[in-house]
Amino acid sequence: MDLFSKRTQFLGTESAFKIGEDIRRCEESGMTVVRLNLGEPDFSSPENVNEVAVNEIRKGNTHYADPQGIVSLRERIAEQVSETRGIAVDPERVVVSIGAKSIISYTFLGYVNRGDEVIYPSPGYPIYESWVTFMEAKPVPLHLEESKRFRFDAGDLERLMSPKTKLIVINSPSNPTGGVLTADDLAEISQIILKKSDGNIRILSDEIYEDIIFDGRRHKSIASIPGMTERTVMMSGHSKSYAMTGWRLGYAVLPTAEEAMLFRQFNINFISCVSPFIQEAGKAAFENSENRTIVASMVGEFQKRRDFVVDALNDIAGIECVKPEGAFYVFPNIRGVCEYLGIIDAYETLSPEIRDISSPSSLFQMFLLYHHGVATMDRKSFGAIESEGQHYIRLSTATSMDVLREGVRRIGEAAEDHDGFREFFKRGEHFYLGAGED
Repeated sequence: MDLFSKRTQFLGTESAFKIGEDIRRCEESGMTVVRLNLGEPDFSSPENVNEVAVNEIRKGNTHYADPQGIVSLRERIAEQVSETRGIAVDPERVVVSIGAKSIISYTFLGYVNRGDEVIYPSPGYPIYESWVTFMEAKPVPLHLEESKRFRFDAGDLERLMSPKTKLIVINSPSNPTGGVLTADDLAEISQIILKKSDGNIRILSDEIYEDIIFDGRRHKSIASIPGMTERTVMMSGHSKSYAMTGWRLGYAVLPTAEEAMLFRQFNINFISCVSPFIQEAGKAAFENSENRTIVASMVGEFQKRRDFVVDALNDIAGIECVKPEGAFYVFPNIRGVCEYLGIIDAYETLSPEIRDISSPSSLFQMFLLYHHGVATMDRKSFGAIESEGQHYIRLSTATSMDVLREGVRRIGEAAEDHDGFREFFKRGEHFYLGAGED
């Protein structure tokens, strides 16, 4: 009898965390690593939010809470979503959970059966594809193209929809590309969904980067489009907007109170509840007007960093980088570098087993890390299915300008380092994350 269940073989990962072991190995060898891998704001959570949590703990607010989320926080979320999306939201349709990632899990568990088709963005947040395969659903990647600034349109979606489509995942602003869907995009996409589906299809709208949007743009939600509110699971949280990644506070607005009760039941089965002092702090993050200034200042810094990194990358021969409109990542095309250094040809000489778990962008990612001390993420980390021939890496700009300058400088050196790549490839040790750990 096998120890692990069969379904575990279909569970993916998030390489932004997995790369930690490779970074540790490099640092133990004496290398200084520039970390551009993890999507975590380098700012701290607002002090006024911290104080609320501490005071709540001291008051003894440390016991079980409503599994759906404390009423006062759900009311505040409902108000915030109503104000920003222009839709009516009942607190009974709101569910608070541990991080927004939990909402992804609940959505797949609640709506998707084996064999159902799930349309999701690729490149996209890797947990989408992980849950598609884990549920033994049929993955239908919606390829985001650089020529469209990593947006998609109604025609792109219509070509993928079928009578078996059960769930459509939308992420705007996007991780890893920073692409942002416009109000016109969403309106046209909504018309296709209404035309080609019945009331049993759901849209998972991941809006975790809703406040991190640049150049005077305003966030738009598909839930705001007539006919979409009753079809959309809208998810967001405090991790990105308020730099509260470690607090693990996320939430969903469900189409109906009945669906919210299912997500409440998932909370009971998985986590019981979110700590009440964290929920009180999350409410304070919304209510304290000081935090809007703090968030705006943080977003301004992210925009300055974006501008610098995009321009600096585009000055490197063999790299082309579209300017993202949101989030805190850049997603440069490195095809030219891969061709110049001979990485694509080298990749073709690898064994089929290694080619299957690596890619040219993976080789450049590992060369950057082990030979030049820069931690980035490869294209395959953001949806491996049908990603062949796409040569990109992701850099997180959620770090200081000094770190970004040094990281881009090293990338520029690596892009010209023929001898270094030949040496790296000849060594044959680190062609993919975790190589040599078995």
